[in-house]
Amino acid sequence: MGIDRTGPVGPFRFAGSQAEHARNAYRRQQADVPAPREDSINLSSAARDVAKADPAERDELLRRLRSQVQAGTYRVDPDAVAKQMIDRGEL
Repeated sequence: MGIDRTGPVGPFRFAGSQAEHARNAYRRQQADVPAPREDSINLSSAARDVAKADPAERDELLRRLRSQVQAGTYRVDPDAVAKQMIDRGEL
């Protein structure tokens, strides 16, 4: 078997320039990306109270919450969640 032509052939002839174009596009995109934000956490007053609670009280609260979730009786107030998200500027 012999090869008569060297270099890119057929649909691959522009692969080099397409790869360079893709690299340049990626670099431009990365330049537009803002610097990553630092990690942070905001706890609700209820979460802070649980964190400060006596370990026995905390265990009891978690046991009740876990039981409600498993039984399907734990209910979230969607209006309260939406209000908090709006207040925090998350929506």
